[in-house]
Amino acid sequence: MSRVDLLVPELAPRDATGSHTLLLRDLLLDMGASVRFVTQIPAAVDEPFILVDDWNDPAPTIILQHGIGSFVADAVIKRRLPIVVNYHNITPIEFVEPWTPELIAGLQWGRYQLDHLGRFATRGIAVSAYNAEEMKAAGYRDVRIAPVLWNVQPGPTIDHQPTELGDPPTILFVGRVAANKRHEDLLATFALVVERHPTARLVLVGSPASATYQRCLETYARRAGIADQVDFAGSVTDEELAHRYRTADVFLCLSDHEGFCVPVVEAMAAGVPVVAHRAAALPETIGSAGLVLGDKRPATVAAAIGRVLDDASLRHHMVAAGRRRAADFSLERGQERMRAALAGVIDA
Repeated sequence: MSRVDLLVPELAPRDATGSHTLLLRDLLLDMGASVRFVTQIPAAVDEPFILVDDWNDPAPTIILQHGIGSFVADAVIKRRLPIVVNYHNITPIEFVEPWTPELIAGLQWGRYQLDHLGRFATRGIAVSAYNAEEMKAAGYRDVRIAPVLWNVQPGPTIDHQPTELGDPPTILFVGRVAANKRHEDLLATFALVVERHPTARLVLVGSPASATYQRCLETYARRAGIADQVDFAGSVTDEELAHRYRTADVFLCLSDHEGFCVPVVEAMAAGVPVVAHRAAALPETIGSAGLVLGDKRPATVAAAIGRVLDDASLRHHMVAAGRRRAADFSLERGQERMRAALAGVIDA
């Protein structure tokens, strides 16, 4: 039986990387391997693990989940161990420096480790082609692509039109309130949306990465006269998140940097049309299923949202296309791609 150590800085159940790691463990078990978690802090889930400080007997196969500087990656570099690097992307420093300078050291460390891990990596696995290009530029010779493993649940089968039912149209974004997500662009766009749809609401789900950044966004909303129509929902339960998707009319993503973006897949699976900025991995994840805009000036984006809200035929097309695209990222298809990416590393 093959022994595999899954290295992850932190194992948390509601984190995209944590969920991916748990599902990867399930796949490895199905492939006949024995699996052990190695973390740098105690796991937040009821799973057997060891801390990296006690990691004295590395398994023949090591798979590292990499997205920020960590002591688990350091342990590999110091021992020069052969490793499979599963790369989830590292946010460029310029996106966090103005608001969360305390994150800079961890991101620089992670980028340094990404480059050095390439010397020992027997394979790189990227969650998107965008990430794969970064790995190749860092010197990884064998890079495969396997999207994030995520148990995306399909939404209701009925394509409701809340605006036709008298409900206020709702624009949704899900993601940390962080500078690379460009919440200020969401607010600027929404301020124009309400000129045509005065009862519209903007729902922002996600915990703040910076209290200062969130306060500035709240001030922006007040000065723009839209504060009463903007809901900073914060972190929510899985049940509440599902409700937010069910009651949304448009999912709007104006991020400048995403390595994959699970929420757009969740939105498409729930039957919510997606309007997004053409940046980083977003065009790749969305494909032709949403409106992906190269111009994210507020007037341009607001016009696109207006089209989706007002054109029932377009909306119906986008809902159907989105569900088809979300099916490409089903857990079953994700497992098939990960099996292929691990071929020759794990003997089934």
